[in-house]
This record gives sequence, C-alpha cells and structure tokens, in this order.
Amino acid sequence: DDTFRTTIEPILTKHCYPCHGPEKQKGKLRLDSREEALKGGSSGEPALVPGNPLKSRMVVAALLPPDHDEVMPPSGKATLSPEEILALIRWIQRGGPYAGTSP
Repeated sequence: DDTFRTTIEPILTKHCYPCHGPEKQKGKLRLDSREEALKGGSSGEPALVPGNPLKSRMVVAALLPPDHDEVMPPSGKATLSPEEILALIRWIQRGGPYAGTSP
C-alpha cells in the first residue's frame, strides 16, 4: 500500500512539515517521523494514535473552528480540505503507517 507516499505525505508536506518537519519543530512536534508523531509534542498528546483518528492530535487540531487558538494549520495558513482531512482519518484508521513502516 503506497497511500502514505501518494496521498498522506503530500498533505503533510504542504500543511504540516513547514512548522513540524525536519527544519522546524514548533511545539516540539515533528510529523515527518512516525516515531515522533506517536510521541507528540509539548501538548503531551500524541499527534498520531494508530486506529483512533479522534484521539490523534493532527486530526483534532485540523477539525477545530478556524478562530480556535489551537487550530492547525494556524490562521493565515492554508487549511486542509475536507478530502485531505478524510484521507488523514482513513489513514489513521488503518494504523497510520509511514513509508517503509507497518502499522
């Protein structure tokens, strides 16, 4: 299954990696590594909870109202489309595997 490379990684690259990737880790959160996403950042909540999108901070933050303090991406940045959020939810329901990892 190449879902991570073809669908998920482009979403993360566009919306998440600029602030939570290899160059910058706002809130001590890194999403370019499954291990780091499972650990989470300074919120103390994991960004990725395999099998449970509604406990996964990356989904919860994307679903917050646009004026919420913790919405991701923050105001001024392009928001995720409903299709992108649904793709993340389905990926996490399948275990949230990154390229080369199993769920």
